[in-house]
Amino acid sequence: MTEETAKKKKPKKKVGKRANNEGTRISERADGRWETKVTTGYHPLTGKPKRKSLYGKSQSEVEEKLVELKYKLRTGQYIEPEKETFGDWLLQWLYVYKKPMPNKIRIETYSDYVDLAKKHIIPLLGHHLLTKVQSITLQEFFNYKAESGRLDGKEGGLSTRRLHMMYQLINGALIKAKKLRKIPSNPAEDVELPSIVYKEFDTYSPEEVDCYLAALKEDRLYAVFLLELTTGLRKGELLGIPDHCFDPNKGEVYIIQTIKRKKLEGEEKSKLIFSQPKSKKSKRVIPLLPKVIKEIKRFQSLKRQEKILLGPDYIDSGLLFTTAYGTPIEPRNLNRKHAAITKTAGIKLLRVHDLRHTVATLLLDDGENPVNVSDLLGHAKTSTTLDIYGHSTPEGKIRAVSRFSNLIKAIK
Repeated sequence: MTEETAKKKKPKKKVGKRANNEGTRISERADGRWETKVTTGYHPLTGKPKRKSLYGKSQSEVEEKLVELKYKLRTGQYIEPEKETFGDWLLQWLYVYKKPMPNKIRIETYSDYVDLAKKHIIPLLGHHLLTKVQSITLQEFFNYKAESGRLDGKEGGLSTRRLHMMYQLINGALIKAKKLRKIPSNPAEDVELPSIVYKEFDTYSPEEVDCYLAALKEDRLYAVFLLELTTGLRKGELLGIPDHCFDPNKGEVYIIQTIKRKKLEGEEKSKLIFSQPKSKKSKRVIPLLPKVIKEIKRFQSLKRQEKILLGPDYIDSGLLFTTAYGTPIEPRNLNRKHAAITKTAGIKLLRVHDLRHTVATLLLDDGENPVNVSDLLGHAKTSTTLDIYGHSTPEGKIRAVSRFSNLIKAIK
């Protein structure tokens, strides 16, 4: 071989030492950088190895990266790099892991979750890579939603309860992503939210309740409102009671389901849906007053007459309280009936849900044990009852002051 031929021949790549005695070679590339390839795992379907390249300006730099990578692989800290966005993962988590299941999530709650994700979360956070979502990004998102996050054109932010619901979504999706090793840590853990603040509401006085009941004494739905004003049931619980869940002999009614008109995910129109009660404690036995039992039995007798009268046109929904045709009572129609009653009674118009507030407030104001009131209302925690419904009436405050004066002789 001549000297000239030797000069023209390309030099061989320099090959460095084997790293960690595992046979992985670190070699110099034509562009001057150093490189090694590491098997990080195997494809679950094809069984083919997944390879990751490490680059560096020097052999020692690549060796350092190799040591770090193998440590992560050995300790289970390695995360496969993906181009999946947070929005894609959030929807996948909802569709796969949060689908409505018995005793897990109610269908209307799931529909609310999807609605929140699509309207509030994904438009602002969805474009971020899942692996790049940072705690400060989430904090800025919640700060914005708290200040001016409404979508109805009105000023102001979302309610604290809405913020906490969105946090449950985001945090839940990130917890699952961490468990599946899509991300090394959960950036939602350090997000700070304001405490839940319950909106103030108005209630009826005992005198107004008397006027209310007197105004509908002869109404077909008298038993419905009488039951509500003696138990404080949620509207969906009240209208969703099955016929067989009323036991006149024991003087009880059993709450096992709710009914609500809701537009569900993927559907164009709303419909009446039955679902599980709000919590485990919402499934409960409600004791009834003798007068309430009497009125419910009278309503059942009326239903039997209506069924005979309509014959084949009668649609038996199997519910305790129905329309004259046997179909479920629409929640909005109960609202209309309530508004008409208040007008006839000459009292202020509040929501139907405020009848529930009224029952709880009057009972607590009269000194009833909060635990008993909480059980009656079906709250998961007694503290919830006190936070939401424990507002005193003016008369109650006067009684409280009077009781204190009776305890202290010096101020009598």
